[in-house]
Amino acid sequence: MSRTRSNRQILLVNGYSTLQHLRALMLRMQGYDVATMASLEEARSAIAAACPYDLVIVDVGHFAEEGLAFCNEIKGRHHGVKVLMQVDGSLYLDRESCPDKVISKQEGPKHFVDEVERLLQTL
Repeated sequence: MSRTRSNRQILLVNGYSTLQHLRALMLRMQGYDVATMASLEEARSAIAAACPYDLVIVDVGHFAEEGLAFCNEIKGRHHGVKVLMQVDGSLYLDRESCPDKVISKQEGPKHFVDEVERLLQTL
């Protein structure tokens, strides 16, 4: 039996509170349960022992290195968790690397929600 949207747990990590609030609101309007964190350090603490999230969304802007390290930590400890990274512009990774999906923030809100839904459908 697949889980419903309201059973899906999403963690949204973004240091820009207005942007974070709007993205979380868009996902909540689609029926998802969304927790927000302002920093990678906060997120690390929240998922250190056990990760209750199905999807972690990390906004890395132009600075992907720290976000990629965080992604690898998540994947190393919590194998079923999907990771989506939002970047400014483009980020090219080989197929074997973390995260599960990279999207540009310039794509707009509909694309953002569509990509979240695609990732969660694969669980």
